[in-house]
Amino acid sequence: MDNAEFDRLLKICRIHLDKSEYQSIKKDVDEILEYFKILDEVDTSKVVEAFHPIKIPEKTSDDTIQEFNNTEGILKNSKTYRFYVVGPDL
Repeated sequence: MDNAEFDRLLKICRIHLDKSEYQSIKKDVDEILEYFKILDEVDTSKVVEAFHPIKIPEKTSDDTIQEFNNTEGILKNSKTYRFYVVGPDL
């Protein structure tokens, strides 16, 4: 991965690195990508795919509507604007 691609990745992920972190993380990412190239070269044409080889029973919860009347109690510790919760600036 060239530096321009890596810079774009950092921007998309909203990650800011100093010079030493930049070089270290870029080296790690490059090594990971090299491992994926090795995996791409493995011939898997004769391997039978195993999709959910073990049956796991699904555990679902009951969706029940519960009345909640303490919205002011929840909102009193949050920054709000016209009953909307205001999130952090990114």
